[in-house]
Amino acid sequence: MTSHRLLSQESQDAYQLTCASPPPKRKFKGANPDQLTPFQQKLMVAGDVWRKFIAPSTLAFFLVLPVLIYKGQYITKFLVDTWYVPIMGIVGCTIPSGGAPVAGGVVFLPILTMKHIDAHEAVAFAASTQMIGVGIFAPMGWMSRDPSVLMGSFLKPMFPFAFAGLVFSYLVTPLNKSDEVLLAFTIFVMCLAVYITKGLVHNHLDVSHSDDHSSEKPATGAAQTLPDNRDGQEEKKENDIEAAGPPTEATGLLSDKNMTAGGAIVPKRASRMERRNIKFTPKQYIIYATCCFLGGMLCGWIGIGVEKVTFFLLTYFHDVDVIAAGLSSITMTGWLSFFAFLLHALCTPEDEGIGPHFSCALRNESNPFGHVFGKVPYELWLSVIPGILIGSLVGPAVNAAVGPRNIMIVFVIFLLFDAGYNIYNLSDNGYFAELLGLAESKI
Repeated sequence: MTSHRLLSQESQDAYQLTCASPPPKRKFKGANPDQLTPFQQKLMVAGDVWRKFIAPSTLAFFLVLPVLIYKGQYITKFLVDTWYVPIMGIVGCTIPSGGAPVAGGVVFLPILTMKHIDAHEAVAFAASTQMIGVGIFAPMGWMSRDPSVLMGSFLKPMFPFAFAGLVFSYLVTPLNKSDEVLLAFTIFVMCLAVYITKGLVHNHLDVSHSDDHSSEKPATGAAQTLPDNRDGQEEKKENDIEAAGPPTEATGLLSDKNMTAGGAIVPKRASRMERRNIKFTPKQYIIYATCCFLGGMLCGWIGIGVEKVTFFLLTYFHDVDVIAAGLSSITMTGWLSFFAFLLHALCTPEDEGIGPHFSCALRNESNPFGHVFGKVPYELWLSVIPGILIGSLVGPAVNAAVGPRNIMIVFVIFLLFDAGYNIYNLSDNGYFAELLGLAESKI
């Protein structure tokens, strides 16, 4: 056996030490500022100011504001009627702030429905809450840690398409009965749960921590490589590889390729920052634009949806790590929710809410005055803000403590819960019985 086909003793010792040593206890340090753009470095500074000063001041303000508004009825009316809402807000914002593409509506809508709140009003509440929770609080909670999780290369070109879908669904094609859309969305949610589960089992998804750079590995997740030796021996390494010929499992030589356990050579996964810098091919651009438009329509019809669509696109087509894919996706939902909130606040019918009751939508037989149905429940909204602010501050710490992989497991559980809840609603509304009745009548 020739010497150039064997690992040096030093490399073997380093490899054994890497594999045998237990991983150190994690302490989240955040992104390396040297890897950030000047704009992202400014965002990191703004995130520090937000976390240390603005967020605590905002929390104190919204805790005191209901006391000033309700005065003597603060306990008997406000707290008694809305005691569960801050808890709902903490849960609903902790999970997306932790990196899961759950905008909050998946938590709010079932609870509000059980409280016998009108479905349109529940959608209006979800929009008003997501506008602040995942549109402002959740992104700002990450700015001091890793501002690169907000991928401008994805949000800038794709948000207009999602916004167009939202406006189209509200003003042109509002649904009085959304059973068919809900069924299609439920099927997609179940498929997404299968996709994420498969990705976790086979290590296809990048679930590394945001400050962990070990994710630069083969996308299959099956390769084992030696630690990269960067102390001036690159030239020697290249000469050894050239002398050894094609790499085999026995050589263990390093290159820009990696070897799987089965002997297959696969390209090395690009760095996280490179994958977060989204570049579209013409085909991908069309797919993203179309899906974002349809996702925006989903947000107009049921209050959520686009975040799950874009999460799938980002992880499937561009291999983006789950943290950046999740945070960028929910941020898009939050920005869309701002415009949805305006429509619910300004264009509701005259017997709903405080006005001004503009006519915004197309007029037809079912909507002769062109209103947007569903008033904003301001009392509940005022109560949920402290909860979602706390959740946005807790979420990144939860991500660092339990890890993105466990966050994705929680996300899958929420997807299955969402699918089950939707199926229950469709069954309770008689949708499936109607389908079976039509099928029987055709026979």
